[in-house]
Amino acid sequence: MPNGDDKNWVRLCAAIDGFRMRYGRWPKRVRMHALMLGDFYHIFTPADFAKIAHKVELITDGSQMVADDSKGASYNYGEEGFPSERPKPNAAEWLGVTPKHPDSHA
Repeated sequence: MPNGDDKNWVRLCAAIDGFRMRYGRWPKRVRMHALMLGDFYHIFTPADFAKIAHKVELITDGSQMVADDSKGASYNYGEEGFPSERPKPNAAEWLGVTPKHPDSHA
């Protein structure tokens, strides 16, 4: 299980990658605990956070990183963990962002 400053970024990507591998399409949203979402404000610039939110809706509802869509498809990272394979492109490439160092002021 990831445990650094970017741990929830890694979990977000795993949920999105798992969804993509299972269904062959990208999720529309990712549901998570509010504290998980809060981590993104520390590791992404406002512009990069906006890029993520443009591709996938980030919802705080207490879930443990669940990627889903309006058709009832879902991938629950909290229960299923990392997918056995990563899609091409993977979630980080699709989202087009890279976490910044949390201590930087960029």
